[in-house]
Amino acid sequence: MSSAADYNITINQNADYTRTFLVKTNGSVTNISGHSFAGKIKQHHTSTASVDFTTAIVDASAGTFSVTLTDTTTATLTPGIYEYDIVMTDASGIKTRLLQGKAEVVAGIV
Repeated sequence: MSSAADYNITINQNADYTRTFLVKTNGSVTNISGHSFAGKIKQHHTSTASVDFTTAIVDASAGTFSVTLTDTTTATLTPGIYEYDIVMTDASGIKTRLLQGKAEVVAGIV
Protein backbone atom coordinates (compact mmCIF):
# COMPACT_ATOMS: atom_id res chain seq x y z
CA MET A 1 0.00 0.00 0.00
CA SER A 2 1.12 3.51 -0.71
CA SER A 3 0.09 6.73 0.97
CA ALA A 4 -3.56 7.73 1.19
CA ALA A 5 -5.16 8.88 -2.03
CA ASP A 6 -6.69 12.35 -2.06
CA TYR A 7 -10.26 12.04 -3.30
CA ASN A 8 -12.88 14.75 -2.87
CA ILE A 9 -16.55 13.79 -2.49
CA THR A 10 -19.92 15.56 -2.63
CA ILE A 11 -22.68 14.66 -0.16
CA ASN A 12 -26.22 15.88 -0.73
CA GLN A 13 -27.95 16.91 2.48
CA ASN A 14 -31.18 14.96 3.26
CA ALA A 15 -30.22 12.15 0.84
CA ASP A 16 -28.56 8.77 1.25
CA TYR A 17 -24.88 8.74 0.30
CA THR A 18 -23.14 5.53 -0.78
CA ARG A 19 -19.85 5.13 -2.58
CA THR A 20 -18.05 1.90 -3.48
CA PHE A 21 -14.26 1.77 -3.64
CA LEU A 22 -11.75 -0.72 -5.02
CA VAL A 23 -8.56 -1.59 -3.10
CA LYS A 24 -5.46 -2.23 -5.21
CA THR A 25 -1.84 -2.88 -4.31
CA ASN A 26 0.76 -2.14 -6.99
CA GLY A 27 -2.00 -2.07 -9.61
CA SER A 28 -3.51 -5.44 -8.65
CA VAL A 29 -6.82 -6.00 -6.87
CA THR A 30 -6.35 -6.76 -3.16
CA ASN A 31 -8.40 -9.53 -1.56
CA ILE A 32 -9.85 -7.80 1.52
CA SER A 33 -11.15 -10.91 3.30
CA GLY A 34 -10.67 -10.43 7.03
CA HIS A 35 -10.23 -6.67 6.67
CA SER A 36 -12.38 -3.96 8.20
CA PHE A 37 -12.94 -0.34 7.30
CA ALA A 38 -13.76 2.82 9.23
CA GLY A 39 -14.37 6.38 8.11
CA LYS A 40 -15.15 9.73 9.67
CA ILE A 41 -16.20 13.13 8.45
CA LYS A 42 -15.38 16.30 10.43
CA GLN A 43 -15.64 20.04 9.84
CA HIS A 44 -11.89 20.23 10.43
CA HIS A 45 -9.31 17.58 11.35
CA THR A 46 -9.00 19.10 14.85
CA SER A 47 -12.78 19.14 15.47
CA THR A 48 -13.98 16.95 18.31
CA ALA A 49 -17.38 16.30 16.72
CA SER A 50 -17.49 13.78 13.90
CA VAL A 51 -19.88 11.57 11.93
CA ASP A 52 -18.98 7.95 11.20
CA PHE A 53 -19.51 6.39 7.81
CA THR A 54 -21.12 2.96 7.86
CA THR A 55 -18.75 0.65 6.00
CA ALA A 56 -19.25 -2.77 4.43
CA ILE A 57 -17.28 -5.19 2.29
CA VAL A 58 -19.12 -5.55 -1.03
CA ASP A 59 -16.97 -8.30 -2.59
CA ALA A 60 -13.85 -9.30 -0.63
CA SER A 61 -12.13 -11.22 -3.43
CA ALA A 62 -12.80 -8.35 -5.85
CA GLY A 63 -11.40 -5.84 -3.33
CA THR A 64 -14.53 -3.68 -3.09
CA PHE A 65 -16.03 -2.00 -0.03
CA SER A 66 -18.62 0.72 0.46
CA VAL A 67 -19.12 3.73 2.72
CA THR A 68 -22.60 5.02 3.51
CA LEU A 69 -24.37 7.87 5.26
CA THR A 70 -28.14 7.70 5.64
CA ASP A 71 -30.46 10.55 4.73
CA THR A 72 -31.09 11.03 8.46
CA THR A 73 -27.37 11.47 9.02
CA THR A 74 -26.79 13.80 6.07
CA ALA A 75 -29.70 15.94 7.32
CA THR A 76 -27.65 16.71 10.46
CA LEU A 77 -24.71 18.04 8.45
CA THR A 78 -24.56 21.79 7.94
CA PRO A 79 -23.81 22.63 4.29
CA GLY A 80 -20.16 23.43 3.73
CA ILE A 81 -16.73 21.89 3.30
CA TYR A 82 -15.64 19.08 5.64
CA GLU A 83 -12.67 16.72 5.81
CA TYR A 84 -12.88 12.93 5.81
CA ASP A 85 -10.73 9.84 5.75
CA ILE A 86 -11.17 6.09 5.35
CA VAL A 87 -8.92 3.61 7.22
CA MET A 88 -8.52 -0.09 6.45
CA THR A 89 -7.47 -2.57 9.14
CA ASP A 90 -6.06 -5.81 7.78
CA ALA A 91 -6.43 -9.26 9.35
CA SER A 92 -3.27 -8.79 11.43
CA GLY A 93 -4.43 -5.41 12.81
CA ILE A 94 -2.30 -3.14 10.62
CA LYS A 95 -4.12 0.11 9.80
CA THR A 96 -3.70 1.90 6.49
CA ARG A 97 -5.33 5.20 5.60
CA LEU A 98 -6.68 4.56 2.10
CA LEU A 99 -8.51 7.78 1.29
CA GLN A 100 -8.67 11.33 2.49
CA GLY A 101 -10.02 14.55 1.16
CA LYS A 102 -12.64 17.22 1.24
CA ALA A 103 -16.33 16.41 1.53
CA GLU A 104 -18.66 19.12 0.28
CA VAL A 105 -22.11 18.94 1.86
CA VAL A 106 -24.64 20.52 -0.50
CA ALA A 107 -27.81 22.03 1.01
CA GLY A 108 -31.09 20.23 0.48
CA ILE A 109 -34.59 21.68 0.33
CA VAL A 110 -36.67 18.65 1.34
